[in-house]
Amino acid sequence: MKKIFLLTLFTIFFSSCAEELVTVIDEYNIPYEIKAIPGDGKVSISFWSGILASDFAGFNLYAKTSEDMIQPDDAILNVTDQSLPTVKGTNHTRTNFTMEIPYNFINGTKYYVTVTAYGTNELIEDKYIETQIDTIVPVIPRPEGTSTITGNNMDVTGVGTIGTKNGNMINASTPWKVQYFGYQTDFNSVVIVTNMNGFDDNAPYLVNGLYIFYNGAGLVKVLIGDNDTYQWAYQGDAASWNGV
Repeated sequence: MKKIFLLTLFTIFFSSCAEELVTVIDEYNIPYEIKAIPGDGKVSISFWSGILASDFAGFNLYAKTSEDMIQPDDAILNVTDQSLPTVKGTNHTRTNFTMEIPYNFINGTKYYVTVTAYGTNELIEDKYIETQIDTIVPVIPRPEGTSTITGNNMDVTGVGTIGTKNGNMINASTPWKVQYFGYQTDFNSVVIVTNMNGFDDNAPYLVNGLYIFYNGAGLVKVLIGDNDTYQWAYQGDAASWNGV
């Protein structure tokens, strides 16, 4: 009888531990492939996640002007009831999320953003679970718009003429220089310039061509579409970050 009793206790003990480990640790995965998408006075965040926990509550979003983030004190509160998580919901398969961060972003200011997964659990003392911050992404919101080449001029609001179209070439207007970044269809993809010496006076004019203009201080991203239309975004402080 004693042996049977001890065996039963052992079984209960290890079953309880196994359940706690699976619930607390194994089912909460850190969001990954985190990317920031700047806009005009706004920032969106894109990431992948797959959470299997039944008590998963959603995602906590973070945005600050410094990388010094304290969990969960610096997490943005839900706009409807001022609670955590910022974005409520569940997912049980590998899913890509893209969502606008509910924060008062100011154009031209450098921010740092990230995301964590959040939930509650009755098996731990504080009943709170949040994945650790793993990747913090810099981003600068900036003016952007859509224009059409008029009189051969490529104009950007608030900046003026950055270049002209001459046949199959783009000629940068002084003091601007231009660098061609190849075929592109996604204007939201952030371009980080790594070769600041690669700017020139001209570049070939190509539909779906992505170009960065630089005047020694600011960066303008241009994505050329059909019928001489183009999307543009202006990041005025390249010294703080060469991304646009």
